[in-house]
Amino acid sequence: MPGTYTLHIPRHACTPRDTARAGDLWRLVQDAAVSDASDRGWPPERFRATGTGFVVREMRAVHHREAVYGEELHVSTLIADHRREILVRRDTQIQGVMSATADWVHIGPDGGPVRASPALIAAFPANPHAPPPPGFAEVENPEARPLPDFTFSPWWTEMDPLAHTNHPRYVDWADEAFARALHARGVDPIGVVPLADRVRFRLGARATDAVTVSGRALGLARVGDRVGVACSFRARRVGPAGPEVIADLYIVRGHVEPGALDRLLPGEA
Repeated sequence: MPGTYTLHIPRHACTPRDTARAGDLWRLVQDAAVSDASDRGWPPERFRATGTGFVVREMRAVHHREAVYGEELHVSTLIADHRREILVRRDTQIQGVMSATADWVHIGPDGGPVRASPALIAAFPANPHAPPPPGFAEVENPEARPLPDFTFSPWWTEMDPLAHTNHPRYVDWADEAFARALHARGVDPIGVVPLADRVRFRLGARATDAVTVSGRALGLARVGDRVGVACSFRARRVGPAGPEVIADLYIVRGHVEPGALDRLLPGEA
């Protein structure tokens, strides 16, 4: 059976329009996953005691509508698939708001992939009735418009329990790079509406890394019955080993003002 939870959007997760940011909805998905694991006998302290855990390899989400501050959100989450006792696909539905699927990798004490124990696999049986992963058509455009680079260093005070940047933060990076590009072209970033997100993770970012997010506006993309601007981003860090790609990001965003995002489209002045 899926785990079911009632969650609320915290005040700090809201924009000036009192709507939830995409990255904070990803955090609610993570909260549901941790609650479900705890209810099945695997709270965070048990993973810590065994020196094991899970990290996200890829996550995709489709936003059905914006969530507003104060509303009660009904969330269900389940394991859809196991692969080689290392990869686990978890599907999560924030009813009426967002559908998400995440591929989690089971890791050992050294941070590398390892097979999960029989006890762990038994606690998380795959659900044969899992919904299909959320889908959206990704745009490719060789004439995509380059966006300004966004360079920063992650904070010590944002490191997660695995001592790296938590995975929803990468969506924040893409949205911040997108917002800065909009602002530079005279568009109010507060009006942005999330439609779809995808992040493929390669390496973890740590405090003091020099991170640069480079992006391109690809063109219009349809998500369900809505249309937004699709953008791809690549996050790189400069650490002790030199420059490394840490993630590839793809977002589709709309805006409350019709036509506002046209200024980012390839070929527009």
